[in-house]
Amino acid sequence: MTGMADEDDDLTREIRAAYGRAADGWASGPATVYRHLALALVAAAGMPLTGRRVLDLGAGTGVASEVLSDLDARPTAVDLTVEMLRHRRQHRPPAVAGNAQALPFRDAAFDAVVAACCLNHVPDLTRALRECRRVTDSAGLVLASSFPNGADHPAKAVVEEVLTRFGYQRPDWYAAFKARIAEPSGDPDTFARAAIDAGLEEVTVDQLDVEVGLDDPHTAVQWRLNMPHTLDFVATLTSRVRGELYERAVAASPLGMPSTVQMLVLRARVP
Repeated sequence: MTGMADEDDDLTREIRAAYGRAADGWASGPATVYRHLALALVAAAGMPLTGRRVLDLGAGTGVASEVLSDLDARPTAVDLTVEMLRHRRQHRPPAVAGNAQALPFRDAAFDAVVAACCLNHVPDLTRALRECRRVTDSAGLVLASSFPNGADHPAKAVVEEVLTRFGYQRPDWYAAFKARIAEPSGDPDTFARAAIDAGLEEVTVDQLDVEVGLDDPHTAVQWRLNMPHTLDFVATLTSRVRGELYERAVAASPLGMPSTVQMLVLRARVP
């Protein structure tokens, strides 16, 4: 067990470093898509969040915090990657660097937790959800989202094929992350069971088709080229080659791509 824990720690460090290097690129590409996903997640709350203390878990560059602030909630951001939290820092709510498996907050510090597409990066899903329960006040709400296993948008394969022609290879950390960490939260039954094992109640997991505008090839390509597992490679290219890569990826994108992304939404109450 110790060896596996050490491997998970090493993998978590690699993921954190990759996301740290990708902070600016994330904000200019994937954040557009993830804002729509955050809007859909918060809309599933089923309760008003105005004036509520809400933890934005895995806040990244702050799209969920923006959605919560627009609702006049009182968000606090936490993320493992400091560089993500520093992006546009002066325009964001209070933020703390911290690990989802050991949150740096007192018990019952929040009325709700919103974990937007972040628990699929956590090695121990149940432990993270147990922490969500701990920091949420009695009868409070835990909202979390992930991506269903095997439900990849076609833009992923299209852009990766073009990247491969330019010499791209998936980094080892990304392959390990997909194989070892991402899958549990991508299965609705496993996701729900983890929440129940964490002591949460009234647990539901629903699958949504979220409109994110990926029928536009430019949006789709910006999304994929600025992901942490691709951006390190793209950054090594000259500006001329990057432009050629972008244009080829846009040209390769078929007409009629889905405009939506599938997302799992977990909703649960703290006893």
